[in-house]
Amino acid sequence: MKLFLIVEGDSDKIVLDGQQNWFDSLGLELKIFPTYGKQNMIKTAMKHYEIAILCSANIIFLPDQDGDVCALVTREKIDMDSQHRAVTIVMKRKLEAWILADGQCIQESVNVHYSPAGQTDAEVNPKQKLHSILKRKLGYLPTAIEAATMIAPHFSLNRAATNNTSAKRFKEFIQTVSRRSSDDP
Repeated sequence: MKLFLIVEGDSDKIVLDGQQNWFDSLGLELKIFPTYGKQNMIKTAMKHYEIAILCSANIIFLPDQDGDVCALVTREKIDMDSQHRAVTIVMKRKLEAWILADGQCIQESVNVHYSPAGQTDAEVNPKQKLHSILKRKLGYLPTAIEAATMIAPHFSLNRAATNNTSAKRFKEFIQTVSRRSSDDP
């Protein structure tokens, strides 16, 4: 089954592309499209949806909650949940919170002991926290693309889902979609 993921940026795409083997193991043909910001995702949501339907694909919008009071506000801005074969799963607060939820990824990426102190959804500024860890260990702050490239081979959505509720919701939704597609004759 085809699955389109609509993400905000290139670094999101790089990290999620690193999960390709997991998507493949579930029988999903994954395509990831960056929109270059939440506002562009909002503006182009219907266009992406129409293309997905033409391609017989399910579509998931993965915006950051960052800047919105709650995930529900973000979902309402994207306004795709009422569409057939479309869903919005908000990354609380940003993808960096998912990365911080995978302590093993941080350890393997930059060789520093790190363990999340509970659910990373509540982390006020996960991007700043991840930047602090990377800068302290590397001696400089890598660009978002450099950081994503460094992190992607070590990131595990399965591990992140144990310490981040939006990562867990995303993982469980993907597994549900893959089971439904395997049940189709």
